[in-house]
Amino acid sequence: MNNRKKIFTALLCVTISSLFLLTSLYVDFDIAGHFEGFYLVKEKTGRKYEFMDHLFVGREKQVVFAVDLSNNYFKFTRRLLPKHNENFNHLHCDWNPKDGNGMVSSYFADGTALVTYLGRYLDNDKEVHGLFVGGGLPETIESNVNYNMNNSGMTYFDGRRWYHIWCSVNEGIGSAISDTTLTPTKWEFLGSHVDKRSSENVIISSSHKAVIDQIPVRIDRKIHFSSGNPYFNLEIRITNIGTSPLSYSYLYGDEPWVGYYGTSLGDTGWVKDRIVNYEEMIDASKYSYVGIADIGNRVIGEQPVYTNLANFIEWFGPERPMFAYFTNDMNRLPGAGKKIPLESNERFVGLIWQRMLAPLESSTIKIAVGMARFNPKTGIPEKPATRWE
Repeated sequence: MNNRKKIFTALLCVTISSLFLLTSLYVDFDIAGHFEGFYLVKEKTGRKYEFMDHLFVGREKQVVFAVDLSNNYFKFTRRLLPKHNENFNHLHCDWNPKDGNGMVSSYFADGTALVTYLGRYLDNDKEVHGLFVGGGLPETIESNVNYNMNNSGMTYFDGRRWYHIWCSVNEGIGSAISDTTLTPTKWEFLGSHVDKRSSENVIISSSHKAVIDQIPVRIDRKIHFSSGNPYFNLEIRITNIGTSPLSYSYLYGDEPWVGYYGTSLGDTGWVKDRIVNYEEMIDASKYSYVGIADIGNRVIGEQPVYTNLANFIEWFGPERPMFAYFTNDMNRLPGAGKKIPLESNERFVGLIWQRMLAPLESSTIKIAVGMARFNPKTGIPEKPATRWE
């Protein structure tokens, strides 16, 4: 090799090394195996950027550059696949077991659909991993438009457009003594896998670990979708794997913005036999489900011009919630004797379980989460027939 080639090779190596060093100083790479596109996102603090192959809810305002592949990819594959009749109830599951996120789509015989996104959002600016409702596809998130965000969380397609049913869930486990709560990104993600995947049934599991009052707990989650059902079953098994008794509190709730993403206008509470227009504690021994309906809260002058869609959470088995409630603020339980209308932009439905576990003892929360429809004859939403599977 002559001197000119040696100098050129040396300069090339120096240039590549400098570019690599410069890039590493300013860009973090997050390639998780989604391959939904290429996204350059500016971090909220500092001067660094992230280059990733996915985009989750919570990063939409930070997108600097995006090349979305998922939408074009699905269009391309649809053109290649043979045409077939889809006028029957069936499921489609897309799950990333390593990263613990994905989506399950329920297609119905009448051409409508209900899609549930799982673990595709940020909690405290960190990505969630596991079976937690929330998120959306990159093309939905990147647009950063509320109309498109109706296709996020749990979303209903009526054949023409999307409607919002559930948002990103507010879920956490904490101490019943100190009132500290650990949300999903403060849990250690142990892994996930698809237990069953067919056009009729989808079962997915995820496992986690948390430390409460210096006591370790294992949280095993299992979700089950059945074709034709506008809901899923979620089992949350909590095990004290420490050597001391544990008193814990578990929250599952949401300010779901039923109907249209970004607003609680028109949202009111409901139970089996009545509409709930005010903040209220619900008797969990009398009722077995609660929900939010987009029908207009008459006591604050909202007229019945909304979507008439509703959602519900139902509990099964002996592990009943200690509290079931509707409030304007998820951080505050309804006050006794106070009549406060549901009127904030974060009208919230919540369930709280409290329990003491001896070492190696487990408890299991069983809930169904889904969509309900308004019954004009009764003036109350009607929950679909459910069963525990």
